[in-house]
Amino acid sequence: MNKKGFTLIELLIVIIVIGILATVAVPQYLKATERAKIAKAKTALGLIANAEKMYRGEKDIYTTALTNATLTNLEPYIEMTQIIADPDWDYSTNAGTASAFTATATRVGGNYNNQTITMDQDGAIAGTHALK
Repeated sequence: MNKKGFTLIELLIVIIVIGILATVAVPQYLKATERAKIAKAKTALGLIANAEKMYRGEKDIYTTALTNATLTNLEPYIEMTQIIADPDWDYSTNAGTASAFTATATRVGGNYNNQTITMDQDGAIAGTHALK
């Protein structure tokens, strides 16, 4: 007798194995994508920090508090279009002094909504983001 196809037991075993793999793979995938978004935010914070340093080089003081809407004030120093249009993060700076500033990226949406990553004038990174 020539048997074609799979038995019900074989199909159930395949489904169980796929389910086990999915329970391991999906959370790892989500963490990997969030780490990529964090790397993007750190790069943007570094660009903002560089623009702040150039601004300070001309004016002897860091900028006033900036938000996503007013980051264009740093446009003469660094192109801000991609940073402002970032769908995953909102960027801002505090009101800088002659010697210090802090740039902040605040996560928008997802499991990490409202968590932050900060960078100061020395490049030190801090914040509340669980994966920073």
